[in-house]
Amino acid sequence: MAGIFIAISHHGVADAFELLAKLYQKTGDLSEPLADIGEGLLLSHRDRWDAQENPEGEPWAPLSEKYRARKPRHADEVLRLNDDLRDTLDYQVDPQALYFGTPMVYGAAHQFGRPEINLPERRVLGLSEGDKQSVLETLEGYLVIEAP
Repeated sequence: MAGIFIAISHHGVADAFELLAKLYQKTGDLSEPLADIGEGLLLSHRDRWDAQENPEGEPWAPLSEKYRARKPRHADEVLRLNDDLRDTLDYQVDPQALYFGTPMVYGAAHQFGRPEINLPERRVLGLSEGDKQSVLETLEGYLVIEAP
């Protein structure tokens, strides 16, 4: 996936890492639970996009007055000109990994900002506390299903 994706490792999410390890030991393939997690992330990211906020629930930096004045539609909304970036959020899974992000190269500029062109950081990717809880619940559900 070109553009930007965020790697979520076991750092800071030890519970999820432990559940993934247990599930992988039982099945050898995490594709199905990771796809369920990916679907949940699509929904939560879209909701946050519509709310114009980052994973911590903080509002994105507002548009500059200069850009806002010339923006043809959605003048008061950030990253909503044609919804191209939002609509390209997607995920890919393989037996051991979930990749979530956008293939749009300019997604990285919005995620991290570009001070040299006065583009503020507007983090769109990441896990909220609710996302983390949902990931744990999804994995726990699969462990219950897979239990002998």
